[in-house]
Amino acid sequence: MKSFFAVLGMLLSLWTYGQTQVQDNAALLKMILTKYYANEKPVVKNRLQLLFFYSEKANNTVEISEGCKAHPVLKNFYAEIKKQIQIENQQENWNTEFQLLFTNQHQYLQTKVQTPVSLEKFQALNQSFGENNQRMLIVNKPIYLPNNYCLIKIGFYRSIEHNSGSFVLFQKINGVWQWIEEFNRWET
Repeated sequence: MKSFFAVLGMLLSLWTYGQTQVQDNAALLKMILTKYYANEKPVVKNRLQLLFFYSEKANNTVEISEGCKAHPVLKNFYAEIKKQIQIENQQENWNTEFQLLFTNQHQYLQTKVQTPVSLEKFQALNQSFGENNQRMLIVNKPIYLPNNYCLIKIGFYRSIEHNSGSFVLFQKINGVWQWIEEFNRWET
């Protein structure tokens, strides 16, 4: 009986941790969407959507650890960043966080973001309009670090020739996520 309660306690703590991470992901996603959709107009009847949101959480690559090597705060967490990159390989999407974020709240922001799309759907929409003014916001999986830091890579995909991105560092201060800085901006 004692082992049953131990297993039950462990399962409850894992479930609580998972729920907390989903809430943290949703809070971080809200800050990202609010910043990058600030200049977008709400999508209403016959208005062309210019910025789409990629439905998948992009996997992190070694590029992230290399981009953080010289950062004054993140260089202390280089090993942790590399470790988290190496264990990631499963596909995840933003559906749970998206639902949590837009259920009964943030409706104005939702009129700008609309429904997340796959790469194939974005490319089909882009080709159907025949213009190169649509972009897709790609948000990588958050990398949670010690001292309540979180690192997220953001990318904008337009075409092979017009892509850009950066890294964003967040910190949870007094239980609230704060945008600390955006760094290593790149463009092709």
